[in-house]
Amino acid sequence: MNTTCRKTGNSWLKRLGFKSFVNPSYKDLNMKESNNTRHTLLQKLQLSEGDEYWDEFVSSYEGYIYLVIRNMGVDPSTCEDLLQDVLVKLWKSLSSFKYEQEKCRFRTWLCVIIRNTVYNYFQSKANRNKQQNVNYDEVAESIKLITQPEIDKIAEVEWKSFLSNKAWDSIKDDFSPKAVQVFEASLEEDDNKVLSEKFGISTNVVRVYKSRIRSVLLKEITRLNFELGG
Repeated sequence: MNTTCRKTGNSWLKRLGFKSFVNPSYKDLNMKESNNTRHTLLQKLQLSEGDEYWDEFVSSYEGYIYLVIRNMGVDPSTCEDLLQDVLVKLWKSLSSFKYEQEKCRFRTWLCVIIRNTVYNYFQSKANRNKQQNVNYDEVAESIKLITQPEIDKIAEVEWKSFLSNKAWDSIKDDFSPKAVQVFEASLEEDDNKVLSEKFGISTNVVRVYKSRIRSVLLKEITRLNFELGG
């Protein structure tokens, strides 16, 4: 799993003008299926009787779960252990999740499971280390104090970061190295003239690179948001 820190979702999306992560209709992407039977990955996993979609689910979501755990102040080595604990709990409880977009999105429900798993882990550590000079109690208490609104915020912030980076990984190889360099630089620099001088190209080429990549990236973000069912 690639856990390298990159651009946060907010920095991508402010530049891109992407305002909503409410699951869109596929007609927005000209991908609407005539029989309306397309399912999200989450739905396919819940409807299947075996584990045929589990590996795909883990591959798709483990990066997001890791980001949320790290957001709670957990060190990287412990994150890997907790990631496995969360996946085990998800395997046991996914069938009970009922998607209601206006009431409980999957990522919010998932973040509650993550918070409880992290809390139980450190509380168990605290109980076993009463005689040692280790402040597991303080960590457990800080996790316990995370409120539902805070969980909602963590879920949204990390979802945007995860989804935008996943979309970028998916599409960037479709463009030339120069176009990719210009686009990434444009996330920090608005002035096309500055970018044109930096890369030795015309301002018109800068605009074309930015526009083409932005359009494809937004479509990929929207597609992934729908297909992952978050």
